[in-house]
Amino acid sequence: MVKNIFINGLIIMIAICSLHCKKDESIKPANAIIVLAQGVVSINNIQAHTGVSLHYGDVIKTGDDGICRIQIGDRNVLQIGKSSELVFNISDTGNELLLNQGWLGGVTRKIFTSGGKYLVKTPTVVASIRGTSFCVVATSAEKSYFCVCNGSINLMGSSMEKGEDVTAAHHKGLWFKKDKNGNVVVKEAGLLFHDDKGIEELAASINQTIDWTKPDTY
Repeated sequence: MVKNIFINGLIIMIAICSLHCKKDESIKPANAIIVLAQGVVSINNIQAHTGVSLHYGDVIKTGDDGICRIQIGDRNVLQIGKSSELVFNISDTGNELLLNQGWLGGVTRKIFTSGGKYLVKTPTVVASIRGTSFCVVATSAEKSYFCVCNGSINLMGSSMEKGEDVTAAHHKGLWFKKDKNGNVVVKEAGLLFHDDKGIEELAASINQTIDWTKPDTY
């Protein structure tokens, strides 16, 4: 009987250890490195520099003159604009970028999460992205701008239960704004906060180009 108790206890300990190991594996940092840090840029309130690796849960903030560019692998790049705050919840299994405020642009051409897609979230919009180029601006807790620059992205208001695929060869900009009841209303916005040149420069930084004649299919 004592032997059985010992064996059962050992099995339970192994199971608990296994669960903890899996939890640790889920927050391994993605291969994400800061390749540009201009002006005031901080990670977890510590001044950031080029060459620094990002880890799951890191909070990147930029000042009024700040720009931060992040490269993930060899064919994905994100850029954070001035006066912005981004929570980097990307790992082997995590797949969220939380833009609490400010500007974020990206060109992603290679899978870097286990699910293939990653999410960009603001207080009013959730975007499910695979490979494409985009620009998103969280102007306030009640209003965000999202542009599918080149490709296809599923966009959903934060109060909605289902998103809609938005496809564009050359910029499709939308406002996501909360009404007085807290429901998100979607409206056409056009091209704001960015331009072709800026997206092309991001793509060039990872040796990629943008074909504005057709939607990206990466």
